[in-house]
Amino acid sequence: MRSWLSLPYPNSEDDFVARRKQIRQKRRLKFFQHMWQIVFISSATTGLVWLASLPDLKLDNSSQIDIEGNKLLTRETLQDMVPVSYPQHIFWVKPHEIAEQLEKTAPVKSVEVQRTLFPSKLTVIVEEREPVARALQFNEEGLLDENGAWMPLHSYPSSIDQPQLTILGFDQQVAEVWAEAYDHISNSPVKITQVDWRDKSNLILITELGTVHCGIYKPNKLARQLKTLDRLRKLDRVLDPESFLYLDLSDPNSPVLEMLDSAKVDLSAIEL
Repeated sequence: MRSWLSLPYPNSEDDFVARRKQIRQKRRLKFFQHMWQIVFISSATTGLVWLASLPDLKLDNSSQIDIEGNKLLTRETLQDMVPVSYPQHIFWVKPHEIAEQLEKTAPVKSVEVQRTLFPSKLTVIVEEREPVARALQFNEEGLLDENGAWMPLHSYPSSIDQPQLTILGFDQQVAEVWAEAYDHISNSPVKITQVDWRDKSNLILITELGTVHCGIYKPNKLARQLKTLDRLRKLDRVLDPESFLYLDLSDPNSPVLEMLDSAKVDLSAIEL
């Protein structure tokens, strides 16, 4: 058996020196890393402050806002609606928040805002809502798009060509069904100039043939009513607007004329 006395005796002094050297190297490395972080952060902060102080990196007025995609709304109208306080450093402008705010306040479907540093400007790209009808809401004049979104009339320039179609009785209930109803109305062969929804139990249309009572609105029912109305267009003699009060299409299979003398004329038996 080999005696433990024959094993090499460790040099404890050399190990201690090596460990001290290693510890100093680690401390020196940490020191330089820390100093580099301080220098980097200080330089970056100084650089940002310097850039932000440059006059060319400010929005001084609305002329530095470019508008794209507008057809109905004027450039100046949309520029004035952009929620930016002047002067404003371009770095502090938040394009996403501006887009969200404009979608809430402007008559547009969607907004994209792009920021440019040199030269400092904002580019606002909009998709407008095209008005298809006029409607009152809370006693204020406004315009409707095809999806039932109501927009105050003052949002548009006074020179805009307003739609010929008028909606009476517009409210949230009507807004929810307007998209489908407008699809039928806009494709009707018989011109419709007014839709009266004030009585929810009786939808009334003002058409080129006269006043039409439709009863309770139902999408599929309205489609059939408009087809019947188109067929009745051939009866010019019967459908003289001066000879009757209204055409009752509450049952599209049994159209009835309400005459001026309170008489009723059943048109279902007439060959169309």
